[in-house]
Amino acid sequence: MGKLMAVGRMTYWRTTDTEVATGAENELVVDEFDDVDDETVADEVAAEVEPTVEPLAITAGEAEDAWAEEARQILAGVAGTYHMLIDHTDLANAVQKASGIYTSTNAHYWIGRVLNQVAAVNAVKGEPALTSLVVHRVQGTVGDDYDEVLRLMGVPAISDPNEREKHAAAARMECYRWAGAKMPEDGGNAALSPKLAQRITRERKRAREEAPPTVCPTCFMAIPPTGVCDNCG
Repeated sequence: MGKLMAVGRMTYWRTTDTEVATGAENELVVDEFDDVDDETVADEVAAEVEPTVEPLAITAGEAEDAWAEEARQILAGVAGTYHMLIDHTDLANAVQKASGIYTSTNAHYWIGRVLNQVAAVNAVKGEPALTSLVVHRVQGTVGDDYDEVLRLMGVPAISDPNEREKHAAAARMECYRWAGAKMPEDGGNAALSPKLAQRITRERKRAREEAPPTVCPTCFMAIPPTGVCDNCG
């Protein structure tokens, strides 16, 4: 792709490459450099025929429709690898690159609508919830964006964040099977994202460390993890 031209105040734009000279036109360009070495000819020709990109302003709706189509294909690819995930930021960048449609608006403001479109198509086509493969980069969770998937499934909203993540993990297993991912011999298991799993492990460890010790009702000494008082037996 050629260089992106200035887009001024445009918020959404499509890039278009101009046609590159080929065939006889290229030969004419080369003929102009008969008195120079081949390396210089190659450099000059490349400069002459390098495609340029002219941005065309489009609406947010047009952009999001195109991104949703690309997102579905990208997520189908993600589903082809067992336990693979993609975060919102990487998906937002990928759909813009794949579609040639870009925006100066932060993905936070539009990626949710794109995911909702993908979820709707999945539901109509009888496909698994591919948007369950998309997690937040920092938290490693599907978050509130997953509520639309639940609605389309006819499942009541899940208020407990951890239970919502477990539901999404189960949905991801359906995605991997649907996409033909190579599964473990035991069939695999539904898993939380690595970041979320690590966070939960840390929180549980902290809770155990901060919990007040159990005290023996007889000698009032702290009872060890074995559950048996060292003094009273």
